[in-house]
Formats: sequence, structure tokens, C-alpha cells
Amino acid sequence: MQKTGLPKQSRRTFLKQLGAGAALLSLGPWAHGPLVRGQETLVIGMANPLATFFGEAAEKALRLGIQEINAAGGIRVGDTSVQLELITSDSAGRADQAPIALQDLVGRGADVLTGFFFSEELVGSLPAIPVLRKLFLGTGASTPAATIQVASDYDNYKFFFRVGPINSFLILEAALTFAVGFLERGLGWDSIVLLAEDAVWTKPITDGFPVLLQAVGSKLQVADAIRYAEDTTDFTALFNRAVSAMEGRTGGIYTIMAHTGTRPTAQWAAQQVPLPMVGINVQAQDGRFDQLTQGAAESVVTFTSGARAPITEKTIPFVDAFAAFTDFKPEVTIPSYNAFASYDALYLLKAAIESAGVLPKDEASTTAVIQALEEFGKRDAEGNPTNLFVGTSGNLGFYERGETGVTLLRPDQDFPHDVRYGPGLAEGIWIQWQGGQQEVIFPPHLATASFVLPPWLR
Repeated sequence: MQKTGLPKQSRRTFLKQLGAGAALLSLGPWAHGPLVRGQETLVIGMANPLATFFGEAAEKALRLGIQEINAAGGIRVGDTSVQLELITSDSAGRADQAPIALQDLVGRGADVLTGFFFSEELVGSLPAIPVLRKLFLGTGASTPAATIQVASDYDNYKFFFRVGPINSFLILEAALTFAVGFLERGLGWDSIVLLAEDAVWTKPITDGFPVLLQAVGSKLQVADAIRYAEDTTDFTALFNRAVSAMEGRTGGIYTIMAHTGTRPTAQWAAQQVPLPMVGINVQAQDGRFDQLTQGAAESVVTFTSGARAPITEKTIPFVDAFAAFTDFKPEVTIPSYNAFASYDALYLLKAAIESAGVLPKDEASTTAVIQALEEFGKRDAEGNPTNLFVGTSGNLGFYERGETGVTLLRPDQDFPHDVRYGPGLAEGIWIQWQGGQQEVIFPPHLATASFVLPPWLR
């Protein structure tokens, strides 16, 4: 299993590194000091790999949401209308750069932090959370490391909430639901080959998938589990291994990819691998994926947080507004999973601030906003989540401290401040590329199309 504790790095060492990083960053255009702003402005600081589609999509979602909120009168705190402002910093997808990006944002006046796409970024930044003591709304990284820290050291890690996606243990359960409910019972598959990039977030999935399939009595078998280095350039041998493992079986390749989906997809189609490709391929969320893979996207399936489907009454309006928003990155027209989470995080923050009646400008007021956020999804006497927030990706709430049994693989571990998973909550959907479009194929009540095989298998 993945190690979910803090990296072997003392807080003193971390502070020294931040000091060195801040010295380098001070050479940038913000060298003249933090932003000067009035008391009626709340500054949101986003740390993300800015040069990637996922950094661009998250920033576009935040800029759209901020424009909407400001145009509607801002956040109401008493008789005051608070306007939002966004600043960004490049976390570069690296564990060592991510905490420096957070320090940069705080040094420039950020009141609330959000972002991160790579789980390695979040793991590398864990020591920063108790030092900076700023509310951090996670919107991209799925490692459960941060919320496990909330459970074990609440006073220092209460600042972290994951608005999306669901954590990697829960992604495993979503993958299990799709595998059993759709691949096995719907398509009649009896086997899959797991093809996973060797990253922090994929380890619980490749380790746990066979265990959980057996636990739920599924007849679906994992014929092989292939983990590959993220710098792999030639997938021919891996595809040959998958085909060999599937000989005499019915099924396909089940991908578990976030950082590397484009290259294997292009080679899979070029080689006409005689196995469908389904699973989690985060790069396939990019609206340009078909062009990036030179047409190889056809029939590729991926898991995501939302699409143009009636998940809630907010989903389709957000997708359409995102496509029409041309003030930033007009070429990015389809929101990624972390764009849905970023937009929802902004409106959740607004609701929590208005409920608390204070701005998170210091630790006392930040704690009040944290307590307001904790009310979303709080259980009633029967254990049912209440006060759910209607977001674009589902009805959102957070797990509570001491609430165990939320995952099949780690039933004794609680994950406070993780977004709740389940039907009607942050459930997720499965989309397939068909004719250059993303179509929903699962769950059935949201489906816009039926599953299709790759062109060479039709």
C-alpha cells in the first residue's frame, strides 16, 4: 500500500526550504511586496501546473466563477459586499516546487488556497499546511494522505478540505462499480488487464482491485496488473503482454492513468491492439484529446467528475458557461474534473463564509469558516448526510471526524474533510469518445450513448 504519512522532513527543514524558495521567487514581478487591497477583497491563491490543460481548465473555472460572483454582488458578510480576486503560482507538477508555490501565494496576499493536480504535489506540501495555516481547498490530487493527516492531527491539518475528486480509495470503489455493473454484467466481460502508471495515487487501485472484486463476489478476473514508468515511450511490449494475458478470455485493458494517457492511447490505436481500452485516463478529459492523439481517441473510456449531463441543475449551465467564457483560454472548451471541483470550491467557500459571517483573514476567522464547511454533509441521528451543497458534480458534503467504514479497502480509517462519495453525491461518471465527442455511458440514468468497440474490432 502507499505510504500516507508525512514525508521524512521536519518542519524546521521545511521552513528553511521555504525561505530559500521565497528568496528566489522575490526576483519575480511581485518583488515590491504583497498585494495592496481593501478590506472588501478576498484573494484566492491557486497553485497548479499552469502550463498543462488541467492547470488552464482549473484557472478558467475559477475566473468564470469569480466573474459571476463579483457581478452578482460578491460575497455578503453582514452589510459588506466582498469582491474576489485570483492570483496563481506554478506548482509545476513537482513535489519540491508545490510548497514554494504555496508560500509564494501567501506572500503575495492570498487569504485562501486552492489547487494541485498531481498527488505528489499534495504529499510534498503536507508540511506547509500547519505552517501556513490557511484554508486549502484541494481540487485535483486524489491521494488520501492529507485527509488522513486531518484525522490524526486535526488542529494542524483542519485547514485542508478535498472538494474533488474523491480520494483514490473511493476512486477504486467507483472503478469497481463500473467494472462489475457495466463491464461484467453489461458487456459480459470476464477479465481485464490493469495498465497503470507508476504514481502515488494508482497504488491503492492496482493493489486493491483484485481483492475487492473477490470480496463482492464478482466473476471478473484481473488477468494481469502492469505498472509502467511515467517516462515510458514505447508501449509495444506492454500491449503484447496484455494480449497474451487475455488469451482465451473476454474483456479488455483497464487503464489507470493521469499524467501519461496520450502516448499509450496513440500507440494502442496505431497498433490496433485487439482489446478495448476503458478505465481511468485523465488526459482523455481534454476536449482536444482526439487531436492530441491524432484521431486515436475513438472508443476510449475514462472516469471523470462531470460532463454535459443533468447530474444536478447546475451541471449543464456550468459546462455551457465554461465553453462560452472567452476571457481566459477560449480554446479550452470542455471542463476537466478539476475544473468542476474548482468551480464548486469557490461557491462552497462563498456559502461557508456567508454562513460563518466572517472572512478567513486570520486563524480565528478561518476556523469559523472551517466549522461552517464541516456542516456540509454532517450526519443526522440515523447517520444520513444532511445540509448537502448542490454543486456541478453532485450534492457535496464532507466526511466527519471519526466516521469510519467509508471505504471497503480501509474500513477502519476515517477521512475527515474528504468529499462524500455515493449515489447522488460525488459519484462520478464514465464517458467514451465517440465521433469526436464525449458521451456518457455510465451510470445508466445519465447515459447519452451506448458503448462502442474500437473501429478495428467492430
